[in-house]
Amino acid sequence: MNDTNLQTITLTKRDRNYSNLKGLDSSLKHSLRLDQNEYDDFEFNLNPDHPNIAIVGGVEQVLTRELAEQLLADFNDQLQTKLKATEATDEIAAEKEKLRKLKSKLVKFINATESTEIKEYVTSIMEGERPLVVQDYAALLNQHKISRISQRIDLLENYTTKKQEIEQNAPERAVSRTVNRVKEIILVIPEPNKLAITKGYTDLLQKAMHQFYQKNFPNNDILFSFSHLDETTNHVHAFLDLQNTKTGKYDFSAQEFEFASQYYARNKAHLDKISEPPILEDFKLPNRSEEKQNHRFIRERESWKSKVMQAAFYEHFNGLAAAYGLQAKFLPKTKEKQEFLSKIEQEAKKPKSERSHNYYTRQVEKLEQELTQKKEELTEQKTTVVRLNTTISNLQNTVSTYQNTIQNLEMHATEQQKENAKLDHDRQILSEDITKKTNKTEELRVNFKTAKEKMTKELRELRKKIEEDTERKSVLERAIKVYEVELEPLIKKFDILVDRILEAKRLDENPEQYYQRLRENTYKMASRLGSEKRKDYLFNVGEQLKEQGLDHVKVELGLTGKVKLWASDTFTKKQVVEFDKEEALQAKEARRRRLLKLKPPSPFQDPYDPYQ
Repeated sequence: MNDTNLQTITLTKRDRNYSNLKGLDSSLKHSLRLDQNEYDDFEFNLNPDHPNIAIVGGVEQVLTRELAEQLLADFNDQLQTKLKATEATDEIAAEKEKLRKLKSKLVKFINATESTEIKEYVTSIMEGERPLVVQDYAALLNQHKISRISQRIDLLENYTTKKQEIEQNAPERAVSRTVNRVKEIILVIPEPNKLAITKGYTDLLQKAMHQFYQKNFPNNDILFSFSHLDETTNHVHAFLDLQNTKTGKYDFSAQEFEFASQYYARNKAHLDKISEPPILEDFKLPNRSEEKQNHRFIRERESWKSKVMQAAFYEHFNGLAAAYGLQAKFLPKTKEKQEFLSKIEQEAKKPKSERSHNYYTRQVEKLEQELTQKKEELTEQKTTVVRLNTTISNLQNTVSTYQNTIQNLEMHATEQQKENAKLDHDRQILSEDITKKTNKTEELRVNFKTAKEKMTKELRELRKKIEEDTERKSVLERAIKVYEVELEPLIKKFDILVDRILEAKRLDENPEQYYQRLRENTYKMASRLGSEKRKDYLFNVGEQLKEQGLDHVKVELGLTGKVKLWASDTFTKKQVVEFDKEEALQAKEARRRRLLKLKPPSPFQDPYDPYQ
């Protein structure tokens, strides 16, 4: 897959070393979900889409409480057995501390002397390559004019004696109580990456972590690991045994440094942002104590090792992540990024219930978003109601205007009648001009007849328009009332029942009762719709169920339902919502186009007719 098509993400990888077994026990109980408290609702999703997973010996299992308790008991038994077999006693530990102090003084002495011969002689004795011969050592010190010869001889003699005593009286594998025995590795895809919490992503994290340590540190076993899918991030925990199965030693830090050195040597060309590994000489200053030199050197070496290990892990992770459409990259070290990482580290140290971003706050944010969406939908519905009320008001104004027009026409007719009466009176008075007036009267009569016929026609049309508008107003008012009282609850109930069926399928429960209730709900809705509107509604119900992967046949109206609809259509006037002619034709054409994409309809059946 091309890098340009990959989603860039960040990773957070934290290592915690445990010599304090109380700290290990607390962290392990958290990973096993045995450390329950009153803040669980804040920390965890009590009903995750997928259960938490434990991987033990390469076998993946659902993390149940029984399994968790068994894993903890078995681990504690094994750990206590190992402690008894390997941990140094107080007496041995005290003797080892004495040996360490003697060795420190000897190292300080050979670092301060300029004689290579003395350095090689003392080093060979310390490493057991030759026995200490006091006369030879004294002669060598005299030869190079070393002061306090007797003290130098006593120091080396005490060291060899103490070393011999420990080797004879203590097991070679005796381990100090301060030695780190288990490493916890936490690998997280942080929340700002906006990835859904899925088993697929946690499987990727598990695979990357297991393969990285099994390939590069094959002598250290992963005791067990866990995928947590009940929190707000995709993340996994793994517990690594720091005892080398090949040597029996706890030398993991040395193994890491050796790996980092070899990886850097092979890849330094593209690790240009990481400098060469530090050396002790870089920290030596005339006025700086040896202890401070060593402390700064070790600190810088650990920092360098961490950078190289991180680069190596990112390279390994990206080799697997491409198949998931992901690519992990380092963020640039800007001031804002440093402050952001600092806040993340501070948050990570807090209990989950006290973090600013936990499962509880995530749910609150989701609810607030849903509330905002519902408010927008409600506002839109209110706007629609206002628009309908405005339409009704406009129709009422139109009716009032027509009524005024009718009154004006009636007044005009009355006035015309008065004029006719006056003309008749004038005709009687002006008998000498009867012919002229007769013609005039006839002309007026004809004009009046034409005007009357025209006005009568307009009056009929106006009355018809008034009746249609009045009927439309009544239909609209009745439709709005039916929508609010009957149809809107049925629409909401449809969505609820579909969600119930989907949930039942996820939980392997029988959804039949919900299918039956959904069929009844569909019949009630269809009985309130006109024939064309009903065809469109039943078609869309079937298509929506198909898109959800549900059985649409179980919701289709059977013979009984169709007969009931026919009776309702024939003998009742409950059908209050209907398309007009243009809408009906558009809906029918839309259904036809959609069915053609699926399969050709039977020539003997109209797929939109609910009575067939």
